[in-house]
Amino acid sequence: MRQNLSQADVLRLLADPTPETRIELASKVSGDYGTEGLSEQERVIAGEVLKILVADVEVRVREALSSNLKEFPGLDHDIALSLANDVDTVALPMLQFSTVLADADLIEIVRRRAPTNRSQWPGAKRFPARWWTPW
Repeated sequence: MRQNLSQADVLRLLADPTPETRIELASKVSGDYGTEGLSEQERVIAGEVLKILVADVEVRVREALSSNLKEFPGLDHDIALSLANDVDTVALPMLQFSTVLADADLIEIVRRRAPTNRSQWPGAKRFPARWWTPW
């Protein structure tokens, strides 16, 4: 069961900004953001927090974001693009499931990141073969 972010979580983060605390915060904020239960003001605040967390040095924080936000159609495009351009463990959930990324985004990411052999890349099934041809 998902737990919502609370004021106590924020205070805990201020007192204990360890990777584990940031991962927990990232999971809660992204879980809340990916639902319809937030007011417009809460969604704006959560979006600003996500923009900060997307740049977190700890890969596990960004993995938590990607995992929780991969299927949310209301995700800010810049956040989706940032996660999709990250290391594989962060990028692949976004590349495989996000509907926020446009074909042009995906083509650019595939051509820049993917190995020549399409079968070597886990996200390959989502993309048409024509995207893999040399330009």
